[in-house]
Amino acid sequence: MSKYILHIITLLVLLITACSPQPEAKQLLRQAQKLVDTHPDSAMHLIDSIFYPEASLNRKQYMEFLVTQVQAKYKTYRPVAEDTLIFIAKDYFTKHNNDLSQTALAWFYSGCVYREQQRFDQAMQHFKKAKQLASQTDNNDLKALIKYNMGDLLSIQGLYREALEQYKDVANLYTAYPKKQVKCYSTIGRMFLLLDQQDSTLLYFQKGLEIAKKTENK
Repeated sequence: MSKYILHIITLLVLLITACSPQPEAKQLLRQAQKLVDTHPDSAMHLIDSIFYPEASLNRKQYMEFLVTQVQAKYKTYRPVAEDTLIFIAKDYFTKHNNDLSQTALAWFYSGCVYREQQRFDQAMQHFKKAKQLASQTDNNDLKALIKYNMGDLLSIQGLYREALEQYKDVANLYTAYPKKQVKCYSTIGRMFLLLDQQDSTLLYFQKGLEIAKKTENK
């Protein structure tokens, strides 16, 4: 009997501990947000280290946690189709629209969830809203991210000409980032190839190759 009671007490202690606020949760979230673009694996590790975010973070921080969680998963090629809690974050940031970049991110990653669910119309609607919000900021990386993914979404639906315009816009945004511009030129070349325009295909592949050689990017 005493052994049984001991097991019950141990279980209760574990449950209480699991539901207790985590003092370092806010700091872990902030570190994850700083790293998510450049070191997404590290950001994912930090996010996973927040055991009970609902109890450890205030409402706004928890909404940021939901966005950063999907962001880190997306950037580390993890599935996000079931991360529908981000829709709550999207609604929250839309209602309290004090940070356009954060609101745009919430709409964008909501679109990524819809895309993975194969709900392409909803995904594009969310990408367009994210694009509209991002256009009011000076965050070119965010603008490029959204436009590139709009291009990808159009491409997988066979809308290569429409995708091409998005990729060209991204290439223009990345003039100061040659490594990223190489990727854009490669994708633009691929779109022209799918459109059976060989001259333009070779032109953009050559542009990308020239930048890659200048930056010694093997």
